[in-house]
Amino acid sequence: MARFLVLAFLLLVSCTATPDAGTHVHLQPMPPDFVAVTTHAASLARVHCPGGTTPHLRCESTGVQLTQPPADLTVKARGFAFATQPVAAGVSTVALHALPAAVLTVDYATGVATTDAFQQLAWPAQTELGPVHAVKFYIRHLHTTPEIYLQNTKKHPLHFAFAHDVLGELESVGQFEAATYAGDDRDALAGTLLWYPDVKTKEFAAPVALTFFPSDSLTPQLALRAHVLLEERLGFVALVGPTQRLVYLPAGTVQEAQLTAQKALFAGRDAAWLLRSDLYAGVTLQILNAGVAYGTLRRIAPADLATTIVSYADLLVLPELPNELPLVGGTISETLQTPLAHVSVAARTRGTPNMALLGAGDDPRVGPFLGKLVRFEVTATGFDVRAATLEEAQAFWNTKKKPPFVPVHDDAPTGLIDLADLHFADAIRVGVKAANVAELSRLLGDHAPHGFAVPFGAYLHMLQTTAVTADTCAAAQADCLNAGRAAAVCGTAEALCLPQSATETLATHLPRVLADAQFAADSALREAELDSIAWHVRNTTVDPLLAQALDARVAAVFGTARVRMRSSTNAEDLPGFSGAGLYNSFGADASGPQAASLRVRDTWASVWNWRAFEERNWWNIDHLSVRMGVLVHESFPDERANGVLITQNIADPVTAGFYVNVQLGEASVTNPLDGQLAEVFSIVPSPAGYQVARQRFSNLSPGVPILTDAEVTALAATAQQVQGYFAPLYGKDASVLALDIEFKFHGPERQLYFKQVRPYTQAALAP
Repeated sequence: MARFLVLAFLLLVSCTATPDAGTHVHLQPMPPDFVAVTTHAASLARVHCPGGTTPHLRCESTGVQLTQPPADLTVKARGFAFATQPVAAGVSTVALHALPAAVLTVDYATGVATTDAFQQLAWPAQTELGPVHAVKFYIRHLHTTPEIYLQNTKKHPLHFAFAHDVLGELESVGQFEAATYAGDDRDALAGTLLWYPDVKTKEFAAPVALTFFPSDSLTPQLALRAHVLLEERLGFVALVGPTQRLVYLPAGTVQEAQLTAQKALFAGRDAAWLLRSDLYAGVTLQILNAGVAYGTLRRIAPADLATTIVSYADLLVLPELPNELPLVGGTISETLQTPLAHVSVAARTRGTPNMALLGAGDDPRVGPFLGKLVRFEVTATGFDVRAATLEEAQAFWNTKKKPPFVPVHDDAPTGLIDLADLHFADAIRVGVKAANVAELSRLLGDHAPHGFAVPFGAYLHMLQTTAVTADTCAAAQADCLNAGRAAAVCGTAEALCLPQSATETLATHLPRVLADAQFAADSALREAELDSIAWHVRNTTVDPLLAQALDARVAAVFGTARVRMRSSTNAEDLPGFSGAGLYNSFGADASGPQAASLRVRDTWASVWNWRAFEERNWWNIDHLSVRMGVLVHESFPDERANGVLITQNIADPVTAGFYVNVQLGEASVTNPLDGQLAEVFSIVPSPAGYQVARQRFSNLSPGVPILTDAEVTALAATAQQVQGYFAPLYGKDASVLALDIEFKFHGPERQLYFKQVRPYTQAALAP
């Protein structure tokens, strides 16, 4: 009997005791689907209900069970404001408050449930990361009842204009900016949501990035507040998993450091984040230039391009980026590019399709078509390769003829001209490069090259006085054979070279050769004959008066220091046509075997480079109107860093700033060798000056910035000065002008020099 009473007592106790010793949290009301997150000491647990379970969290029919209280619990459920509160051991309740129904007008939405709804509000753009859809947001009344507005960004691209015109706020621009972009106790926030549908990082796929202006004095707490309020109202973003998550993307190094110090704050609220370097690290496909092309798809290594004749009827798969890219119909690189890589610049200038695809040669969308005639299309959202017929290709090629372009030139001056005496308008006498460097020298003083220019008239005089004879044609043929060309091709080139009169000069020789039908039709012959023309220029006798004056001027201005003789034609550095890399520059001395009077011939001869000629053919540029000027300035033999800056933030079209590629020493930024990768970043505002928004470090300086903070600031300030100076010269507003600036930091003191400025060539991408 006693044993029975004890057993009955134990049964009674077991029936009335709490089934589990953990903490039970009831949700009121109980949502059909939610995410629960807890933080306890240094641990974090997340569960997706219904059905989920972890060692520290378990879904229940009325809420969730915690096994390690006390803790902070965050509950995220669609249709409700997210809730965060501390919970203690035992049973507690978290009240969920339903969000008001989303409002959609022609001006804004207070919430969106689908990607289609988001895209209806978004401004579309094309970036290195592929397409991006940008929606600006404005949040007001943070401290009372927050109001969230997703702007119709196509209609209202500016926060202030939206707040003023749509919401009726009567503040001035200054008052609005002070209340929205500054202060820890502000009552409003404004920023941009960027959806990258094609991006895949180590953690996330197709992320929606939450961004703010780099100059915003935003704290991590305010960024988190915006993250919560927006994630509640973006029904198309996922609350769990890696795909299409809302991620906070700090604007630059200042905000990244602040986030790093407050990561636990974001983790505790299950608010995802991503650094800019992570965003770019996961890229496997880059859409660099949209377009359509037909041609034979060929995989050619850069080393083989020097001995392989290709044309617009070829589409290249490039295992590595080449130093020079001849004219081809389209390009797929198997290494990532930047917009400043030579391949990218050439494709953008030509309007030919260009993309980067890691492992393209083995990709089933590309590999099976190697060696075949194909149609290749790159769009803003992807690419397509398919088999094509010769009839389709020929019809396409027939449509690509450009309207004629005749470069202007003034051949009157023949003597040397100091940069101090040249101005922007003198480009018709010395070329854009020399004229712009003259303006840089005037503006920046010791931060730009100084020197002089050899004008177009000297080049024309050389053409008019260089004789073409049977002997010179024979010597050019010997050079043709020594270069490894086929004997038959060199023989045909010699026959074409032979003069038709006893007084033939290059000035009369060129029209005859260019009009020859076989020269136009036979690529191998054309390449050999162009080399013959260049041979004549390289071996001409420079006018004695010019030669004497040139060497004397180098000695007087630079002494025994080496100089640089840079090409400066009237067929490069033009708005809409860069011509980058078409012509050659050379080092020279005041005397000796590399005297300036001898090396000037090499620069002149580069007018007839195969690649330059083919490029001009593509653009239907009149070859006989091309003139070569030569810019002569000091050499920079001790580069500590070199780079290119674009005076627009082409990496992030919604954030003001400058885009920069920089590399150690003299390692090329635009034509990298041996897998070298430049450091890539944007210079953007910070709450107190400038900061860096870095995409990647150089692999020659892993993890270590090439430029100091002071050098970045000096670079940005000088670029801003150049932008303001050249804008009226180009007849454009400084806010929209895009300039391509080459710079270097030279010598032990790391002196900053701007060595070139020209318009940045941009081609519109297909929608």
